[in-house]
Amino acid sequence: MTGKEWGISDWQFVEILQREFAVEVDDNCPKELERARMVLMIYEDREDFLEKTRWQQDNPELTEEPYLTENRICRWIEGKFVYFSRLLWESDSKKSVR
Repeated sequence: MTGKEWGISDWQFVEILQREFAVEVDDNCPKELERARMVLMIYEDREDFLEKTRWQQDNPELTEEPYLTENRICRWIEGKFVYFSRLLWESDSKKSVR
């Protein structure tokens, strides 16, 4: 599931991004909000995240939950393990500037 299907208001979404991932999103820009929702993925737990993203294969030494949460790669929100893909976010930001 992505942030798009999460079913929370835009202002709640922006607040979560700021608080949990230290990401600033312009809540007056529908395209930016939509883009942010598309790069936020929601998983049941760390194992679900590792399995579905293949994170462990790309980063075998960086799979422990404390590392993932302390570095704001993933956060526990409302009982779900939430991942914000900075790689996709930054890649899309560069494309939208062109």
